[in-house]
Amino acid sequence: MRLTLYFLFALLLLGSVSCQSGMEAEEMDSSVAALEITPPPNLSDRKIKKEATIRFQVKDLAESSTKIEALLEKYGATITNSQNYNQEESIEASYTIKVAPEKLDDLLKAIQAESIFLDNKTVTADDVTMQYVDVEARIKAKQAVQQKYLELLTKTSKVSEILTIEAELQKVQEELESVQAQMKALQQQVNYSTINLTMYQLVPASYSDRTNFTTRVTSALNGGWHLFKDLLVGVVYLWPILIITIAVFFLIRWYKNRQRSIV
Repeated sequence: MRLTLYFLFALLLLGSVSCQSGMEAEEMDSSVAALEITPPPNLSDRKIKKEATIRFQVKDLAESSTKIEALLEKYGATITNSQNYNQEESIEASYTIKVAPEKLDDLLKAIQAESIFLDNKTVTADDVTMQYVDVEARIKAKQAVQQKYLELLTKTSKVSEILTIEAELQKVQEELESVQAQMKALQQQVNYSTINLTMYQLVPASYSDRTNFTTRVTSALNGGWHLFKDLLVGVVYLWPILIITIAVFFLIRWYKNRQRSIV
């Protein structure tokens, strides 16, 4: 009888293990099937940030600048920053330009047509899709928490609880605004590509030919004052030699006077 009970128990145990293995295998097959069914990411939904940097020499900077401004208007681009520089042997102009991503390549080609010597040109494209999705999810999470606090405010009448909820609500609101600002900046980077343009013209004329009289006089006075200070510092460095020279001079003079007195 006891052997029969042991045999039945063994059969039940084996059956439960088989059922459990079957369920695990079925769950694994379902997971694999789900992974296989999941479609690949849609390329059209990717967020790409494009940026180009270009530097070249032009024949006439003023003329090229006028042409570049006309090109920007043609392609619907805008200048967000511009600077001019006067170097020793050149004059330069730099621009930060925003343009629609689909017009970036054509605008770059049109701009480069003004070049007579290309120093460098780089174009980068960064996939910021995951960053975009992360920021978007954080915004939704903050908005959900904000909504919960607003609902709690309508369900309580205690002053202490109201003050606590309002404090937490203010904190969530500030965090939400910060994340929304990140999203806005990210959208700007995705919706508008950036071109960092630098053009320069070589100017062989000397410095004195390109500056006015007042500037040259001021520069000469500054140079003279610096030279005087350098000479003064040099004299201080040579004080031991000066003392020895003076001592030798007086010693020779004393010796000559003594010789004359003996004669």
